[in-house]
Amino acid sequence: MSAHSEHFRIEEVAPGVWAALAGPTGACVSNAGIIDLGDRTLVFDTFMTPQAGRDLREAAERLTGRPAALVVNSHHHDDHIRGNQAFGSADIIGTVRMIELIESGRPGDLDVYAEGVRAWIADLDRQLADPEVPARNELALSRRMAGEVLASLPDLTITVPTSSFADELIVEGEARQAHLLSYGGGHTDSDAFVFLPDCGVLFAGDLLWVESHPWGGDGHLDEWIDIVYRMNELRPRTVVPGHGTVAAFEYARVFSRYLTFLCDIVRQAEASSMPVVKLADHPIPPEYGGWDATRRFRTTLEALGRRAGLPAD
Repeated sequence: MSAHSEHFRIEEVAPGVWAALAGPTGACVSNAGIIDLGDRTLVFDTFMTPQAGRDLREAAERLTGRPAALVVNSHHHDDHIRGNQAFGSADIIGTVRMIELIESGRPGDLDVYAEGVRAWIADLDRQLADPEVPARNELALSRRMAGEVLASLPDLTITVPTSSFADELIVEGEARQAHLLSYGGGHTDSDAFVFLPDCGVLFAGDLLWVESHPWGGDGHLDEWIDIVYRMNELRPRTVVPGHGTVAAFEYARVFSRYLTFLCDIVRQAEASSMPVVKLADHPIPPEYGGWDATRRFRTTLEALGRRAGLPAD
């Protein structure tokens, strides 16, 4: 049993606290966390695939000397919950609304779903065959992710949380407390995060992204900005984001400005009844030009424009 995995790398962010940062194989997509409470082990999020989830389970046991007893899901998106099935008898915790979204979003007929994944792979392969295709690295990562997802389907079981909480749940351990918190919906209709007061580490899920364009199509931007502001009141020192690298929490100011920028351009588009296709062509400001996932900037604007009721073209 090893803490090493080809799918992610482990970074210790405080004594007994580790980030599991997504690697290039496409099996994880998002980040996860491992927390030693002293008498129990807590895992935060479980990646995109059961194969990555199994490696995370083994890493948690190797690092803490015991199997994970608790798993916390940050929200319902697949890249944070599909590894749940690897955690056997662990108590999986989410919010009530999150559980509803996981239940309603699970694939019905997996054979039909697999055909959709194969069609997606074929489309990605066609795009990657063009040597001049823009954002090649992003497309290549999507292709690897699609391959990992397809490989996972024969054994996939969507495993929903077994316990729920509303706004706050404090988990007492012999070595530390873990505060499970939800301030409602921001990135999705319901988002949870974990704060460790003893060391100031905050596992943010997709409420914070570091130098990566976030997916905002399921979100509520005004509320999202407010949640990030309220997080700051906890006085965290270090954040493990849902995507990107571990950072000082001061980075949240940069991310809040980005969300405010999205709010502003969508409101301007609403005021002028701008078509979605024109909104999606908005250039990325230079200060965000070096961020990962530039294609997601466009797809997020498209989704926000549709939700705002803008004309298609």
